[in-house]
Amino acid sequence: MSIRASSSQESIPMSYLWALRFILGFQFVSAFARRYINVPAKMEPSSKSFIGAKFSEFMPHAMWPVQPILQAVIVHPNVTFGFLTFFSFVELIVGLFLITGTFTKLAAFGAALLCLVILMGAGWMGTSCVDEWQIGTVEGIGAMIFMFAGGGSLSVDHWLRRYFSGTIKLGKWHIHLL
Repeated sequence: MSIRASSSQESIPMSYLWALRFILGFQFVSAFARRYINVPAKMEPSSKSFIGAKFSEFMPHAMWPVQPILQAVIVHPNVTFGFLTFFSFVELIVGLFLITGTFTKLAAFGAALLCLVILMGAGWMGTSCVDEWQIGTVEGIGAMIFMFAGGGSLSVDHWLRRYFSGTIKLGKWHIHLL
């Protein structure tokens, strides 16, 4: 006897993942908001709250290839603000794309990379960096789910599939964006 799932049964698990996709995206958007809206002093280099100061705490524990990047950012403070701004806007874009389900697989790949950079940047500092490890592991795994599963039926991707295959070709590779 063979058991065959109908198309409605196959889509049921994905319909539950929209909440996870929304929360994951919200985490990235809120990281941006904490820096630019809630506490703008975190982005002000002359402030005591400047988030760039964390780099000097992470530096001794960071793993390669993030450690040389952190070292360059610390040695050249004028680069720190630009690096933080770029990182923050990438978080905002990734978060918005995940919330709306727009190019979900690509956004999830970006989220997974951000999480990996956070993990490798924090290294292992014991209980003093539990937040970074929670962000890197839990959000990273959540991002990987959407890298492979996509946005599901409650997403902009679902609408885009009517007009665009969602695949681009780079050389021999076919990259699925939706």
